[in-house]
Amino acid sequence: MADKIKTPRTKEMEFGGFLGSSALLFLMPGTVLYLLLTCNTGDASVLRLPGPLPSLESLWNPFALMVLLGWVALQALLYMLPMGKIAEGITLRDNTRLKYKINAFQAFLVTAIMAGVAVVLQFPLSYVYDHFLQFAVASALLSLALSIFLYMKSLTAPESALAPGGNSGNPVYDFFIGHELNPRIGSFDLKYFCELRPGLIGWVSITDFFFFGSQA
Repeated sequence: MADKIKTPRTKEMEFGGFLGSSALLFLMPGTVLYLLLTCNTGDASVLRLPGPLPSLESLWNPFALMVLLGWVALQALLYMLPMGKIAEGITLRDNTRLKYKINAFQAFLVTAIMAGVAVVLQFPLSYVYDHFLQFAVASALLSLALSIFLYMKSLTAPESALAPGGNSGNPVYDFFIGHELNPRIGSFDLKYFCELRPGLIGWVSITDFFFFGSQA
């Protein structure tokens, strides 16, 4: 029954349609890189070019990628732990309601305790501060890889599972907006997880790591 329910084509495009979404795919990671390079200059002025691009060795660090993957894996593990409550989402086009695990606050508390233990044990938390540019590059590459995976996955999803706002028929625009409404692997909701867990909890942790890095 769900396969017979079709999501209507997207008629009104956002973000400037094909041209805007194509530009933003490059502008967003490019802006992050530009700001980071600017902050490493003497006056940190966004009105001045930061100079020549750094070498590939200074942009890429395999260990930074491994740390990032470990961070995402940790948050995924905390997401799957049997803590918190279960809530149902809105009714979808096929009249089903997805279940969501509400335990982000508990995951944040566990993360904060682990960070505190790392401070007591004198872990080199300043590593994030010292290699933040490499972490940004690794994050951009991981985000690109995950986005490509999600788009390829959406091509085999049922028609009823597609996003009303990302079903224009233009591959670039649908890739940018998101073609599948609620991409999942089993009960693991990838959009729900990626939108909130690694990033928001990560920003709090990064702020703490920057504090220790600036004191080192």
